[in-house]
Amino acid sequence: MRIKIYLVCLSVLLSSPLRAEKLPVEVFANPPAFTDMTLSRDGKFVAYKAEYEDAERVFIRELETKKVQAVEMPSNATNFYGRIGGMSWISEKRLLIRSYMGYVAIDNDGDDYKMLTGPARTWGVNRQDNQRINAGSMIYSSRDTESDRVLVNEYDQAVGDMRTGFTKSAEPNVISLDTRSGFFMRELENPGGVVDWVPDREEQIRLGVKVKGIKIEVMYRDDENAPWRILKGLGDDPLEVIPLGFSYDGKQIYVSKISSDGRFAVYPYDPASDQLGESLLEHGLYDIGPTNFGGPVSAPDGRLIGIRYYTEVARVFWLDPVYRGIQEQIDAAIPKSINRITSISNDEQHLLVFASSAQNPGTYYFFDRTNNTIGKFVDVMPWVDPEKMAEKLPLKIKARDGLMLRGYLTVPPGKERKNLPLVVLVHGGPWARDTYGFDPQVQFMANRGYAVLQINYRGSTGYGRDFYKKGFRVVGTAMQEDIEDATRWTMARGIADPKRVAIMGGSFGGYSTLMGLIRTPDLYCCGIDVAGVTNWIDIIKHGGALNPTGFAFNVDRIGDPVKDAEALRAISPVFHVDRIQSPLLIVHGRDDDVVPYDQAKDLVEALDKAGKSYEMVAKFNEPHGIYNYKNRIDFYKQVEAFLTKHMPADY
Repeated sequence: MRIKIYLVCLSVLLSSPLRAEKLPVEVFANPPAFTDMTLSRDGKFVAYKAEYEDAERVFIRELETKKVQAVEMPSNATNFYGRIGGMSWISEKRLLIRSYMGYVAIDNDGDDYKMLTGPARTWGVNRQDNQRINAGSMIYSSRDTESDRVLVNEYDQAVGDMRTGFTKSAEPNVISLDTRSGFFMRELENPGGVVDWVPDREEQIRLGVKVKGIKIEVMYRDDENAPWRILKGLGDDPLEVIPLGFSYDGKQIYVSKISSDGRFAVYPYDPASDQLGESLLEHGLYDIGPTNFGGPVSAPDGRLIGIRYYTEVARVFWLDPVYRGIQEQIDAAIPKSINRITSISNDEQHLLVFASSAQNPGTYYFFDRTNNTIGKFVDVMPWVDPEKMAEKLPLKIKARDGLMLRGYLTVPPGKERKNLPLVVLVHGGPWARDTYGFDPQVQFMANRGYAVLQINYRGSTGYGRDFYKKGFRVVGTAMQEDIEDATRWTMARGIADPKRVAIMGGSFGGYSTLMGLIRTPDLYCCGIDVAGVTNWIDIIKHGGALNPTGFAFNVDRIGDPVKDAEALRAISPVFHVDRIQSPLLIVHGRDDDVVPYDQAKDLVEALDKAGKSYEMVAKFNEPHGIYNYKNRIDFYKQVEAFLTKHMPADY
C-alpha cells in the first residue's frame, strides 16, 4: 500500500469572545496536574507525573478504586533540579521510571521498590557492593506479562556532571537488567562509534547506527549469532536515512528515507537484497519521520499499525483499518481537537487518548472497545478555560530570496488582526521547529494583549532536506534574515504596529534576539534573551566536550572554532553589543550546562564596557531554561513588566 499526501488547508473554528479577561499569571505558569500519563498493560492502572514541592513526582492510580499511590523519588535518584524522565509499564504489575540519575522500579501497589542504576542503585545487588551502572535509555521491554526484565543502553564510565544528568559518552553497550533483583548482564559490547541499537520483537539486537564524523553506517545482522554487515543500500548520510525499527516478522526494517522529491518518507527495507520497497507514506511538503514528531505506531504485540507524522498539525496514518475506524470514532466524539492514542492495553480493548489543541492544554479520555464507549478522565490543567485562550493560525511567508517559510500567528482573543503589539518568539535549536499546540508562554502574552509570531526559519526540521541544509553555516545571517522578513511581513499587512514589536526567544532564540537587536536596531523596540548563545567559538568547544560525537555535526552546520574563528566572531553577539540600541532583558540559569552561565556573564561584561543599559535575571538551580514553577511565575511577571514598560498593549 502506497499513500501520497499533499498539503491541505487547516480548518480552524475560531472562538471570538468580545473581550479577553486578564487572568492571573499562575494560570499559565503553574505546572500541569498530570503529564506523561500511561496506561498499564492490563488497563487497570495509570501512571503519571506531577510537580509537588518544587520537584516532579510519579503517581500510580488504580482506575476502579481511584486509589493513588505516590512513588517516592529520593534525592539521589533525581537530578539537581528535581526533574525526572519518562516511565514505562514493563509488565502488568511493574513500572519502570527513568530519572536523570538512574532507573527505579516499583509495583502498581507500591511494593518491591528498587533503585537500579546510577548513584541510586540498591546496595549490593550484584557481585560488588554498590556497583555502579551508568544507564541510558531503555530499548526493549518483554511482551511477556510476567517478565520484569528490560534491555538498557549502558555506558562504560561516568563522565558527566551528575548534578544535571548530562553525560559526555554517546556510545552505549547493551545490558539486560532484572528490575526486581537488580542483577544485570552485558549482552552486547559497543565496537566503537555505535550511538544507537535497535532490537527486533524477539529481543535480539540486530541493528546498530554507527557515526563516523558526519557520516553514518547502518550495521545489521540476521540473528545474534550472525556477523555484522553494513547495509550499503541505505547510504551513509544521516540527512538521507533514519532507521525506525523491524517489521513484525523481523524480515524487514522500516526506515525514514529521503524520497525523490527531497523529503523523508517511510519505506520498508529488505536487508537480504539491500533494497527499498515502495513507500508506505510520503508527503508533498513535509517530512515523515521521527525528526518531525512522528514515527511508527505499534500494537502491544509489536505489529505496525500506523505512522505518526506532522504537517501543520499532528496527524497519524493508520495502516490497520480497525484502528483507522477507532480514530474516526474518537474524532467524532471529541471534535475540534487533535486526538492521539497514547496507550493500548495488552488485549487492545482499553485505550488512553490525549485530546489537545492550541487552546486546550490537554484532556485524557478512555476508550473502552468492549462497551464501545469514550469517557473523559482528567484535564491536565483543569484551571485553564479553553474558551478564554487564543487560537494559533498557520501561515506562510516568502523570504527575500523566494524561499517559502511557514509558521504560526497567535492573536489575542477578541482582537482584530490589525495594528497589534507583536512579540516575535524565536524557537531554539536551531535544528527544530515550532508546532501547533498549547504553549503557556504564548497564551500568557496573548492574554496580555500581544500578538505572537513564530516562524520556522531555514534550517528548521520537518520541511525536507533542502530546507534543512539551507540553514548550514548561516545561523547568524540568512536565518536572521528570515526572522526579519517574517517580522516585516506582519507590518506590511497591518497586523503589527511597527512601533511596538519585540523579539524574544530561548537558547538559539535568545541568540536570535541579540542578533535582531544588533543587525536591525530600528526594527525591534525591545528584546528578551533567555539562555542565549553569545559566543559561538566557546559554545562549539563546550558542546564538543559535552558530546564528542556531535562535535563534527556542529562544525559542519555552524563552523569550526579554530578554522572559522573570524567568521564565528562576526556572528557572536558578545563582540557587537555596541550596536544594540533597544532595551534588553537577559534571563539565564546559573546551572545551565547547554549554554553555560559564562555566556551571559561575558555578555553583561561587554554591555557594561559599552555603556549599554539592560536588565538581568539570573536564577540559581535552573538548567537550560526556567523549570521551577515559582521561578516561572516570577519570570512571566518580569516579562509582562518589561513589555508593558517598553511597548504597552491596548488591553
